[in-house]
Amino acid sequence: MPPISVQDLPRITEVALVLASHGFGELGRLVGVDTKNKHSDAPVAMRIRLALADLGPTFIKLGQVLSVRPDILPSDVLDELAHLQDNAPRVDFALIRQLVEAELLRPLEEVFTSFDEDPIASASIAQVHAATLLDGRRAAVKVQRPGIERILRSDLHILYTLAHLVDGQIKFPGLYTPVEIVQEFQAALESELDFLQEARACERFASLHRNVAGVHAPEIYREFGTRRVLVMAMVDGQRLNRVIPGSDEGKAAMRRLIESWYLQLFEHGFFHGDPHPGNLLVLPGGELCFLDFGLTGHLTGEMQDVMTAVFTGLVFRDAETVALAIYRAGATNERVDLKAFRGEIERLMAKYEGASLSKLSENSSLAEFIEVASAYRIQLPREFAVIARATSIVDGIARRLLPDVDIIEEVRPLASRLLQSRLGPERLTADAFRLMQQAQATFRDLPTQTNQLLVDLERGRITIAARDPESEELRTEIRHAAIRVSLAICALALGLSGAILIAPWSPQPWGIPLLAIAGAMVSMVALVMFAGLVAHWLFATRFHPREWSRRLMAVFRFFFGGGG
Repeated sequence: MPPISVQDLPRITEVALVLASHGFGELGRLVGVDTKNKHSDAPVAMRIRLALADLGPTFIKLGQVLSVRPDILPSDVLDELAHLQDNAPRVDFALIRQLVEAELLRPLEEVFTSFDEDPIASASIAQVHAATLLDGRRAAVKVQRPGIERILRSDLHILYTLAHLVDGQIKFPGLYTPVEIVQEFQAALESELDFLQEARACERFASLHRNVAGVHAPEIYREFGTRRVLVMAMVDGQRLNRVIPGSDEGKAAMRRLIESWYLQLFEHGFFHGDPHPGNLLVLPGGELCFLDFGLTGHLTGEMQDVMTAVFTGLVFRDAETVALAIYRAGATNERVDLKAFRGEIERLMAKYEGASLSKLSENSSLAEFIEVASAYRIQLPREFAVIARATSIVDGIARRLLPDVDIIEEVRPLASRLLQSRLGPERLTADAFRLMQQAQATFRDLPTQTNQLLVDLERGRITIAARDPESEELRTEIRHAAIRVSLAICALALGLSGAILIAPWSPQPWGIPLLAIAGAMVSMVALVMFAGLVAHWLFATRFHPREWSRRLMAVFRFFFGGGG
């Protein structure tokens, strides 16, 4: 855990003032900054987006990363964050030239015959310039903003500071703590700052779609790529959100997107995590090109099996299968009412049955299922949350381009194809062989494990314990009662002793009322103990020694932790 530093105080104060200006002054007071809260009639989700935009590049990027996480934030906030734009000012070309030449280890003219000074896109982390290579190939050059990594890491430390200060003070809608949310953001940031990783993801996507007609990714010019500079082929096309709804080109592009999404999830196990219209170009003939591979995900075989169960269950209206698949895929420390959970799944599924996309509500998406799982305290792997949000983005695109299509009927052939592949002879044979291998290993080790168990049982090394969920609460109540009884007895005994010593007939050696003075002191102690008894009776359930010690340590680190 990074230490909280006094050096962070000015930025924390700045953050608190911005939050207060958007009606979140309570958060500022939680971190120790007294701010005057500004009243606003705007929805909370909109105020969150505006506050993040005012706080600068790091917080904008935080909002963009969280915009694909329905397991952390509710749908209304996700929809607002999806509109969060960088609007970053362009970097002076002299600095861009200096960075590119330093990364490529040669002058710009030795790589490009032309390099446009004005960027075609400018975001918080990078900006993109059009250029032409010496061999005549047109290129899009993505250049990391000079010094942005240092700025982001500095603000990341601020975010950790804020997260530790508010941890335990506020409850987030999802199952994550503030510190865990920042950790998720840091992981996404580390990936996005490494353009070599993005290049590998783009090449992998292109390779997996090599035999898929009409689906492409830009060619990466590896000989010029570095961690902070990415050179790729320039792709000419129009963004998917600018295609005319209902046009043949739009319908062809949409069906290619659905086909590609199916392959990514159920065949390849590697998916584009942010397929919003700005990252999808439509080429002549309705062909589709994916851009920006900064956010991608990987699915294990087990995850793909869960996705298969959920997808086919949704298409064929099998709520039981969907509910059990989600429950088994997640993690929870609490008992889940599966009957009620299945009822919620059935309610959501009923919205899709026989409805065209134009008749579905704007909030109808797979992300709703993740929200229901969170409500039942089921924490799913990160990949499922990203897929759910990405699917809702695809759903929004389809809503515009295929408004009169019944989405369930549209994907039913894909579900049937998926079941045939999963239940085909090759897959069943492979599963049978795998089960036989696992059974062979289990039976081979069974005698040794049985002998070990008997030896441990003979030597008393095995302990069997029963856990009662209410026993801890009962022990706490007994402990509180014992403390109160002890305080009451001690206070009563000391009070009587003090009264006896203060009595007028008590002896006064050498003419000094020593015993009366001692009696007064004992009475004061009794009074303090009685006050402690009353305080314990009133506040025992609210006072948690571990929590108070954690806060005291946080204060200590704040003043003496130093920089970090």
